[in-house]
Order: sequence, then structure tokens, then C-alpha cells
Amino acid sequence: MACKTYIVEHLDEELGSWSELEYITIAKESHLAGAKFCLSSVPPTLVLPIALKHVPGFTADERSVEALYAEGKTHVCLLDPSATKELSPEDGGRFNVFLFGGILGELLAPELEPHPSLTLTRG
Repeated sequence: MACKTYIVEHLDEELGSWSELEYITIAKESHLAGAKFCLSSVPPTLVLPIALKHVPGFTADERSVEALYAEGKTHVCLLDPSATKELSPEDGGRFNVFLFGGILGELLAPELEPHPSLTLTRG
């Protein structure tokens, strides 16, 4: 089984203390589970807290998820809170990357293979 990656699109110019704590916790728990945690679309002007940067398994990238996985979109599961069906354990075998939040924009292009039970909305 491939290593799982959990991604949060962080488009804000700032990172508040609450978000910092959330991201540190997600990164630590992901690492303990053998997974990676990534912030994508990080603005180049954002200075990440040292405590977050030093969590094992954590990465930050200025590129969007669409750019990061241009050749592997079928491995990305877009998690949509308005989906009509919940994820199932079998989905863990189908997807290696799980994307939370952010503005999905072009990531919802027809060539992306979304989770069949998720309702994706264009906005």
C-alpha cells in the first residue's frame, strides 16, 4: 500500500495560532500513522512557524494540488462536505491523496477522476 498524503490548500496570507495548532496536530498524527501532511498553495510571503516546519512528515508547497498531481489526478480524492455518500474503507485502497479545503477551481476539471460518491460543485 502506498503512503497516504493528506493535503490542505492554504490560500491565506496569514496563519493564525489556531490553524498552527491544528496543522501541527494533523502533521503529528499523520506521521504516526505512516502518512504525510502537506499544505499546498502556500503564498510565498507566508512565514511558517518553526514548530510546524519541524514536525516530521510535514511539507509546505507553493504549488497547487493541480500542479503537484498533474500526472496523477486519479489518485486524488476531493473531500466535499456536501457529498451525498460517505467515504468507505475501500476508498483507502483507491486513493493515495486526500484533499481538504481550499478553492478547487480548475482541479474540478473533467479529466480529474473524483470519488464516485462525492458530489463536486463548481463555483
